[in-house]
Amino acid sequence: MSVYFTPEMAVEYQADGFFLVRKLFTEGELHQVTDYIIENVINTGRLPVVQPHKTDRFLREWASQERFLDLVQPLLGPDLALWTIHCFYKPSVTGPRTPWHQDARYWAMKPVVTASVWLALEPVDEENGCMNVIPGSHLEEICQHHQIDDEKDQASLSLEIDNQKFDESKAISIVLDTGDCSVHHSHLIHGAKANNSGRSRHGLVLRYMPTSSIRTDGDLYLARGRDLSNGVNVYIQD
Repeated sequence: MSVYFTPEMAVEYQADGFFLVRKLFTEGELHQVTDYIIENVINTGRLPVVQPHKTDRFLREWASQERFLDLVQPLLGPDLALWTIHCFYKPSVTGPRTPWHQDARYWAMKPVVTASVWLALEPVDEENGCMNVIPGSHLEEICQHHQIDDEKDQASLSLEIDNQKFDESKAISIVLDTGDCSVHHSHLIHGAKANNSGRSRHGLVLRYMPTSSIRTDGDLYLARGRDLSNGVNVYIQD
């Protein structure tokens, strides 16, 4: 078992749909990847915000290191595919809110089985728009989502869960320091407030699935183990 993953985390994930890991990386260990993303994704746009790993070997390999895989293997099994990297950058003052949603509502995968690692590249708190979650909501079915009026609401997603489907008063804030991460279930209800602070909010989300799930969008990278899809899944080759 991973030196970072504990039996208590397994219990939290099953009951609440998420758990936290403190100091998965030191600040110094993150300098290279943070600088790489700022230069190639945020500043120049050479790589896309979503799924830059499809064309970038450095990010594929960085996201496939053991400390990530050892965190998600107890949840997903030993045969793992990396299928998404998402660079979450909310600039100071103007960073939009993220509506309440469940990730699984957006994903083309059968069955939808995914663990997402949300890694803080700088301090993330309530002032600069940290993630908020509804503990235990992953145990329910996918909720009804409605379309957001983009002209009235500058949000980062186009869909939002109907308010009556959950109790927002049960939300807790996921406050992370640089190098901390949260790991959350694909069905967990979560969102984030706008960043109205004078600080940016810079995070990196890595998503993994068991290779027994089927996804045919051309974004899979076999990070550990072997394919269990009987050859249906196609993997990026280095």
